[in-house]
Amino acid sequence: MKLTKISTILASLIFATSLSTAATLVDLKGTKGLPDKELGAMVEKLSSIGFEAVGKNEHIEIHYNNKYKQKNLDLLNFYPVINKESIRELLIANPDFGAYAPFNLLAYKKLEKDGGDTTWYGHLDADTMLNIIGEKDEANKKKFKDMVSNLDKLVTDEMKPTESKKLTFDAPLPATPLLKMVMKFDEPEDIEEYVEEFIMKHDSLFSKEEFIIAGFLDLKFEYGDLELEFDKYDAYWVSSLCHFGFSNDVFNDGDPHAGVFAPCSVYFYVPKGKNELHVGYATVDNWISSTGIKDEKKIGLMREVSANVEKALGVLGFEKKEQEATKA
Repeated sequence: MKLTKISTILASLIFATSLSTAATLVDLKGTKGLPDKELGAMVEKLSSIGFEAVGKNEHIEIHYNNKYKQKNLDLLNFYPVINKESIRELLIANPDFGAYAPFNLLAYKKLEKDGGDTTWYGHLDADTMLNIIGEKDEANKKKFKDMVSNLDKLVTDEMKPTESKKLTFDAPLPATPLLKMVMKFDEPEDIEEYVEEFIMKHDSLFSKEEFIIAGFLDLKFEYGDLELEFDKYDAYWVSSLCHFGFSNDVFNDGDPHAGVFAPCSVYFYVPKGKNELHVGYATVDNWISSTGIKDEKKIGLMREVSANVEKALGVLGFEKKEQEATKA
């Protein structure tokens, strides 16, 4: 009897521990039907809290259907959003915040025949973003979470959701959630010219690999225009990268919630006074750990596309940086 009782207690403790360690992928809110007007109005209100949508990629499912003749969703919208003023101090403290500058506000609705009577919307959980970035400073983490909370409040106030569901995961994030690479270059006569030429070369190469640049933000220019200090960097920009075929095979084939990771923010920066161009982004290993996708074909496709990105960056002259494993 005593052994049985102890076993029961141990089992309960193990179960309770497994529950407590579950991380949140996304806390989705829902509205019945297809609230196109409400979503549009909400996005227009982003400026009232200092946010903006870098891109309005709406009804992507129509483009999937046109190109691949697959109609599996009633709605798929990507709104890469950023609060430039709030994220500035965080970028100065840690350039890796660029992985979520911007981050995606996702909205999707499945077909009614698949039980899709509700449009769901949300973004990657703030703590999960921080764990992927590897941020340890508590003050920086609070600033980031407060910024994201302001967005959540606006979305709730404007959309007035009637439903909610939280998607969680138990698997650990990869030991190195970010891919970081660096390229050394000779000091140019004009850093702005060098950056412009590099961006053209980058975009041309990735378009040949069937990637789409779904958004672009030159933060060095933006902060200069706003007369805000950003002297830590000689250049800093973010490209929103998307592979259309890959996204169709994942988001349009049963896993639209994985769109919280897309488009991928690839951030580039040149530290002040250094002839080094750094690049980083959150790898698809984070998707595999957290989205619940088990289909080996999809996972294989994820790894293939990821390898193509790293290969293309290698062609441009980047080499992997040594980095310590992150404990999420």
